[in-house]
Amino acid sequence: MKITTISLTDQGLEDNDYRDAYKITVDDWPVATFCDGEGEDNTLGRNFSDVYSIPELLKRAYEAGKNGEPFEIISAEVDEM
Repeated sequence: MKITTISLTDQGLEDNDYRDAYKITVDDWPVATFCDGEGEDNTLGRNFSDVYSIPELLKRAYEAGKNGEPFEIISAEVDEM
């Protein structure tokens, strides 16, 4: 299992008016994205709704380890998402 976390570079933050974003992919498939937005959108029902996928991600990681699969975490920064 390869997990990649993607965040914005300093330039990306500046270009995005300092609104940050964070994406998680598993085996190159996007599974969760979190981003700053307008105050009324920064709720679990909107910009942070992917938080509900965390238990399933933990289960998948546990199962991968139990099955002896390799486990790798990669961190990357990009200028835009």
